[in-house]
Amino acid sequence: MREFVAVLKELRRWRDISLATQSPLPESELARGYYFAQWRNDARNKEEFLFIQAMRNRRTTFQAALHASAAADRGDVWHRHGGADVQGLGAARMADGLAVSLPLDPVWDACWLDLAIEELTEDPDTGDVRADEYTERVRHASRVAHLGEHEEWGRAEGLDAVSCGAELWAGRADFFPDLQFLPHVRDDLENLDPKWFKGARRLLRQLQETAAAWDPVSSPTGPHWEAPRIRPEHETARRDRYWDDLDGESRCFELHGNLNRDAGRVYFRLVHEEKAIRIAHIGRHL
Repeated sequence: MREFVAVLKELRRWRDISLATQSPLPESELARGYYFAQWRNDARNKEEFLFIQAMRNRRTTFQAALHASAAADRGDVWHRHGGADVQGLGAARMADGLAVSLPLDPVWDACWLDLAIEELTEDPDTGDVRADEYTERVRHASRVAHLGEHEEWGRAEGLDAVSCGAELWAGRADFFPDLQFLPHVRDDLENLDPKWFKGARRLLRQLQETAAAWDPVSSPTGPHWEAPRIRPEHETARRDRYWDDLDGESRCFELHGNLNRDAGRVYFRLVHEEKAIRIAHIGRHL
């Protein structure tokens, strides 16, 4: 518990945060037959307990955190780790946050955890519902030693503080130096449906990380995608994915990623000669 509190204290030094847990802490079993409530009642743990209480903002409940992440409508998504359902890790992933665990088992001794994700989606061509399965990593810490991996991300206030599409457009040069945008994307962002905003912010961040690490010489077929489920359009749909490029030439922006379920899209193409990703559309699925 002291190690867990040390993790929270270090995070609190980075920025103002709150702790959200799915189940009531007093019912948590810390060791066989020994519960959080017993630990709390031990006078030796008073200082650590008061710190945890201060972290638990009543307004930042588990469900409130999901709603704040615009993820509450994503009910048809399941997250598993090691075969077990892990709603807390899934919530951290959807909120683009950091999961924290008590260091009770070696499985939690990692700064990243791989999640097996199953999501029900609707095929845009046939309307059939299908189950998509993919893997994604979530930031995680159960020891102070894990936090070095996340410190730069945790202390960065700029992009996480952006709350609307117009601010994303205004700060694009600072936030996304390796992404390029067609001029009309400004309208896409300024008129973006609010329910897609956090998905757009997350996906643009992941595309930036992808472009920054991409070497077109050693990987001419394309980069390693930091975002899940990046794929080209179906052959029949590509004829409708042409936009006038920055030089006036009409080109196909055949790649896309999802914003929120399968309703929202970002359409883009790779620009090998400039080691960049160029974006043509952010918004509804066309």
